[in-house]
Amino acid sequence: MEHDIHIAQHISKQFDIELEDVRNQVLKMGGLVEKQVRDGLKALLNGDDKLAKKVIKRDRKVNALEVQIDEVCTDILARRQPAASDLRLVISIIKTITDLERIGDEAEKLAISAKKVKEDNISERQYHDVRRLGETVIANLKQTLDAIARMDVDEAIEAIKADETVNEEFE
Repeated sequence: MEHDIHIAQHISKQFDIELEDVRNQVLKMGGLVEKQVRDGLKALLNGDDKLAKKVIKRDRKVNALEVQIDEVCTDILARRQPAASDLRLVISIIKTITDLERIGDEAEKLAISAKKVKEDNISERQYHDVRRLGETVIANLKQTLDAIARMDVDEAIEAIKADETVNEEFE
């Protein structure tokens, strides 16, 4: 059963534009977070201090995007008082950006750990385990962002299941 959701057409075209703009901002933030995770993992696995510093510096952009998108959503809630599917969309966006910001923080932690890993020389097995887990997380993040881009509920459900698998494997 296909559960594609589309942003409904409203009497106010401006409302349609606002909802589409906020969704696009979430996708922009998601793309930046995906890059952060990729670069954080690469910095960690390769002991790349220069790349690690870039990841740490870029985390401010992720944080700023979260604040900016949250303010837009709060404004939409206050001015438009959305109901039903529009309200669920705005609340989902608020939850999504909180999760994206947290993922960005984890990418920053990977980058911070790069120096320690470089000094400690992790084992080959640890290296491969971290790389495999990181690649799985990146694929899951990409799947989630694709679900948001297409407003595809079925894809989102698959991403949730994949995330649960990663959590089980990580424990």
